[in-house]
Amino acid sequence: MASIKLIEINGLRGIKKLTVSDLSKINLIVGDNNSGKTTFLEAIQLLFAESQLSSVKNVINQRTVLNLHDNSFYTSFIKMFNVEQDNKLLDFDIYAESNKGQIVFEMKGREKVVSGDDALQISTMSSRQKATYKKSSAILPETVKVFSGSIISQNGKKPIEKEIQFTSLDTTVTGPVIKKKVYYIPSFGHLRFDLLQNIVDNPEYKKLAISILKQFDDSIVDICYTKADDGSFLESVITENGVIMPFSVYGDGIKKILYIMNKLFEASDSILLIDEIETGLHKKYYESLFPVVFALAKKLNVQLFIATHSMEAIDAILKYGEYEEKTNDNDPIKVITLKKVNTENGKGSNVVARNVTGKYVYENRKAFEFEVRL
Repeated sequence: MASIKLIEINGLRGIKKLTVSDLSKINLIVGDNNSGKTTFLEAIQLLFAESQLSSVKNVINQRTVLNLHDNSFYTSFIKMFNVEQDNKLLDFDIYAESNKGQIVFEMKGREKVVSGDDALQISTMSSRQKATYKKSSAILPETVKVFSGSIISQNGKKPIEKEIQFTSLDTTVTGPVIKKKVYYIPSFGHLRFDLLQNIVDNPEYKKLAISILKQFDDSIVDICYTKADDGSFLESVITENGVIMPFSVYGDGIKKILYIMNKLFEASDSILLIDEIETGLHKKYYESLFPVVFALAKKLNVQLFIATHSMEAIDAILKYGEYEEKTNDNDPIKVITLKKVNTENGKGSNVVARNVTGKYVYENRKAFEFEVRL
């Protein structure tokens, strides 16, 4: 497992330069809206994306997890670079130190404008797609933007560089399927994810999942797939009276906690990123559910990065540290607060970080109502 100890981000979205060290097993990424929390999680994913544009697209698309028909890849791609960069040369790089050695991801290149005919020739579309485009598009754009550059990645080995080139006409990017080394939970991902795939065939985890679901509905005794009239399979709950209920009749809370558990199983001996862990969960369940998540992460050897702007969620997570009972210095929680600040010359902004232990935040919350999110 590559457990990250330090990360440095340069030129990614709103982050000009940011270094965070002394990372722990549970890392809370907190801050105001638009402070860079999601960008921080994306940077970790990009570290493990290797030199594949298709992997980069997968990271980009997570911001539009509920939009199945998003076709603005080129625009989304360009927006990955810091907005204050000179468009003639775009680049960003991410560096990390882990227990397996250094990890590096760098992307750089230039943007230029070419004619529509030239763009179609160098497009990543297949010959059939190009022919279809000509037929379906009444007018080929007079000018088209093209990005030409490279991706450099290094994960404990020699750097690998791959040249990339694509146009604003390209809505699809293909590439090899690479086994994930880091896993991500978007805030609304539970609305589209198979919630039982890693649970129903594992008696131990299934029993744990049912015990958690009983907090939402004490009559739940089993979870399974049932066959619908149209032949499809539904994720279902069985109650103590033998009633079979599809998950669709339940609220987001049940879906969210099963989604997190599924991803934890997938992320065994790896890293799991959770964006807005509180989404879909009522705060009354925080103190009972979060310790189960953290205990399972410890058992499965998963390093957690959790983004949130909920003070109730932060307080509930800090209780896992048991700072009233424990006196040792082996703190499992780090709290990284991100804040957007204006640069000294007054031109543009940057993201800075405050990195403290969970115990420090807990004690100062208790004594001074310490504001974690700024």
